[in-house]
Amino acid sequence: MNRRGFLKKTGLAGAALAASRFLPAWAQAATVPTVEEVQDIEHLDEGLKEVLGIDFAKLEPSDKVTINAPEIAESGANVPVEIVSELAPSEVKGIHCFVDKNPFPHIFSMSLGPKAAQTYFATRIRIGETAPVRIVVETTDGRYLLASHVTRVTVGGCG
Repeated sequence: MNRRGFLKKTGLAGAALAASRFLPAWAQAATVPTVEEVQDIEHLDEGLKEVLGIDFAKLEPSDKVTINAPEIAESGANVPVEIVSELAPSEVKGIHCFVDKNPFPHIFSMSLGPKAAQTYFATRIRIGETAPVRIVVETTDGRYLLASHVTRVTVGGCG
């Protein structure tokens, strides 16, 4: 790197740092909250009992299920969600999606048959306000594996 390029890049970085002091408070605090800060277990339990007949305590957090979704969604009306499971298709009975703070927390369920090719699913969902997106993978041996991901919503998609 030449001297001129170095000075230009460090000058721009310094100017951006100085300008960040003048950003509004909402722009400075654009961090995504943790699951614990925005969860609503009581409301989620209602959906879990209605769909699966279990409560939140029966769910096992698992690193074998991954949710790929944006950390910040400008509109909750159309949020892309990708679900990836490391489990073999023969081990998965169903995949269920919940959003804690939606008026109706259950978003969708899908059953996998014995001839399923893979345990991957991508779709778009509605999120009413900043809340955890929960994926529950129901296994053939009766376990319920949980993955959670918080998406911060600036404009709600449910109404």
